[in-house]
Amino acid sequence: MTWRGASRTAPLSLIFVVASAPAALAFPGSVRWGYANCSTCHYNVAGGGILTPYGRQLSRELLSTWSGEREPEFAYGKPSLPPWLALGGDIEYLALSKAHGGAVRLVQADLEGAVTHGRMLAVATIGTGADAGGAMGDGLMSRRHYLQLTLNPYLSVRAGRFLPNYGVWNGDASTATRRGLGLDHDTYNVEANWITERFNASVTGIVAGAGGGPNERGGAATAGVFFAGKNKVWLSYMSRHGPGLDREAAGLSAVFGIGHRAYLLAQADLQHVRREGVEPVVSEELDTNLCFARETVKGLYVLLTDEMTRGHRGPPGRLSHTYGAGLRWFPRPHLELQARWRRRDREAVSPEYMDGFSAFVHFYP
Repeated sequence: MTWRGASRTAPLSLIFVVASAPAALAFPGSVRWGYANCSTCHYNVAGGGILTPYGRQLSRELLSTWSGEREPEFAYGKPSLPPWLALGGDIEYLALSKAHGGAVRLVQADLEGAVTHGRMLAVATIGTGADAGGAMGDGLMSRRHYLQLTLNPYLSVRAGRFLPNYGVWNGDASTATRRGLGLDHDTYNVEANWITERFNASVTGIVAGAGGGPNERGGAATAGVFFAGKNKVWLSYMSRHGPGLDREAAGLSAVFGIGHRAYLLAQADLQHVRREGVEPVVSEELDTNLCFARETVKGLYVLLTDEMTRGHRGPPGRLSHTYGAGLRWFPRPHLELQARWRRRDREAVSPEYMDGFSAFVHFYP
C-alpha cells in the first residue's frame, strides 16, 4: 500500500495518524461492521466528538480490547445522566521525537455536552486551546458549538462552529487532504444533511472563519453511497474565498471493509488555487491519502500510511510526500493510544516535521 516512488509518479496516498492538529475520536473503519454513517455513533453527523449512548456501547463491544459492563458510560456510569443530556470530552497529549522538537504537548482538553429537546439538539465544547510550546495549553475556548433541528428521520439542518462536511474525517486534521485544502480548522457554517441507510448527502454554507484561521467564505457539498454491506464511496466539492486566496476543490473518497479485521481509507482531491499578490499565482494541486489498517487482536491496529501533495502548475518542485507505519490501540473504553513512525521522501521538498517518531494518548470520558 506504500508507493516509494512518489517523487517520480503520482500515487494514491494514505491517511490516518495524528501529527499536531486537534483530533476528536473518529473511526470510519466501522464501515466494515455495516455502520455506514457517523451519526450512528456521534451526535455530530459528520463524525467526531461526543458519542451517542449507542456509540458508547459499540466502543465496548467492537472497539475495546477489555471493558466492564458500565465502563463505556460517561465517567464510568457515575453519576447517571438524564436521557436528555449527554456529556463527553477529549483530552489528548502528543509526545514528539527530537526531529519534531522533542516535547510533550497538549493537543486538546475539552468537555463537551449535548442537550436534546424534541427535534432540537444543542452541542458545545469548552476547553483549553493547544499550545505548541507547552504541556498545559493556552486559554479557554469553545472548539465546536452548534444548534441542530431534525426535520424528519432523514433530514436535519444545523448552524454554528464545526468542520465543514468534506471527504474522510478520521480525526486527523493535519493530513494532506485536510490541511492542504484549508480544512484543518473550524469555521462558522450553516449545513443540511440528508442521511439514509444507503445514501447520504450534505450541503454546507461557510459563513466565516474561526479560531484564528483565515476568514474564508464559500460552500461545500457531498454525496455518497453505501454498498455491499461494508463499503462506502462519495464525491465532495468545495469553493472557498478569502483575503488573498481563492480555492476550488473536488474529490473522491472511499472506505472499504476488508473482511472483519481490515479496512482501507482512500481520498484524492484536485484543487485549483489562486493566490493574490503583485503578480497573482495560479496553481493546481493533487492531494491524495490512503490508509490500510489491520486489526491483529481486538482493539489493536497496525497502520500503513503514505500521503502526498503534488503541484501540477505554478512554482516548480512543488511536491510533498511522506510514508510510514503505526499502531493504534483501544485497550479499554475511553482510552486510545497511538504511536507512529513517518519518513519524508528525500527526493521531495517535504518539510522536516514529516520525519521522525511521535506518539499520543487520548482520553475521552
